[in-house]
Amino acid sequence: MFLAHRPGMTTKAIETPEDAQGAAWLDLLDPTEQELELAESLCGQKLPTLDDLNAIESSSRISVRKGVAFLSSPLLKRNGSEYITSPVGFVLTDERLFTIRFLPYQAFETVAQLVSDHPAMPTAATAGAQPHVVLHAGEILVALIETIVDRLADILETMGNLLDALSHDIFRPSQQGPQMRTTASRQRDLLQRVGSAGSFCSRMRDTLLGMERIALFLSESRKTASAAPAPGFSLSSRQISTTQQPLTETDARAAIYTLSGAQRARITTVSRDLSSLDAYVSQAQDKVEFLLDATLGFINIDQNGVMKVLTVVSFIGVAPTLIAGIYGMNFKDMPELSWSFGYWYSLSLMAATIVLPLIWFWRKGWLGGIK
Repeated sequence: MFLAHRPGMTTKAIETPEDAQGAAWLDLLDPTEQELELAESLCGQKLPTLDDLNAIESSSRISVRKGVAFLSSPLLKRNGSEYITSPVGFVLTDERLFTIRFLPYQAFETVAQLVSDHPAMPTAATAGAQPHVVLHAGEILVALIETIVDRLADILETMGNLLDALSHDIFRPSQQGPQMRTTASRQRDLLQRVGSAGSFCSRMRDTLLGMERIALFLSESRKTASAAPAPGFSLSSRQISTTQQPLTETDARAAIYTLSGAQRARITTVSRDLSSLDAYVSQAQDKVEFLLDATLGFINIDQNGVMKVLTVVSFIGVAPTLIAGIYGMNFKDMPELSWSFGYWYSLSLMAATIVLPLIWFWRKGWLGGIK
């Protein structure tokens, strides 16, 4: 889909160049070749494909060509019970923001609603009626990044609760309910959950790293005086208020794709948020490693218990086998062969060699007895 987001209007699909007039944000969602060609004609430059957005080099994820900034990052998304990442691209020009994504994201829907709720730009007939604020591409990009970071924080909070539940199940397993699951199936389930948590942390780290690079690039930017947005309405899903800072002479000489002072201040706040989320992910990764070691430790304990039982079984079978082997030899002069109680004597001797070791192992605690 190729969508146009305009202030004061609902989202509209773009089929011709005229459909994109007046839209500061053009959104490509899993575009077809025809939609990509139309977007490239509107942008004036070749837009990145899925393979381009999947590139991991820093120069591929952040680049500037002919005054246009090309930014990309993997973005985490929940897919059922699993978390996946898909690349997202941002192309920031002086007049428009192009976004390229291949999966729907709630953050984009949230900002699209914010754009629709934004006061519409005045027409020529009503220009003197009310001083509306022009919505620029940089404002939309900052709002998108803020909303994405807020969404990532919500996902991290959910994962923190899941890790707490996993820790409880490992160290204090519930004894309620039917005992239908074997120890092996329970341990397999725990290992799968730990593995999923580790995969989540890795994908979240990739997402945060990509967003940190974008935030750093934008926070160091400057914007020309002709392209700077006017003070007034601040498009943001966060409950913050910023005032427009006057542009300096340095701002006027800067690149056209960069942001104004107020937007850079918001991006700086986002950078601090990303740093705190990165620290949280590091702590979560340490916890996942600890839970993995704990799970493997409990598996080793269970395996040692099984080996103890096998050791006891093999040990108590040695002496009776030896006695049966001795009296099974057909030598001519064996005193017990002519003894009327010889059979019962050998059986009693074998029984004693079984019972006495069992009592000894029980007292040692191998069979759940005295510790």
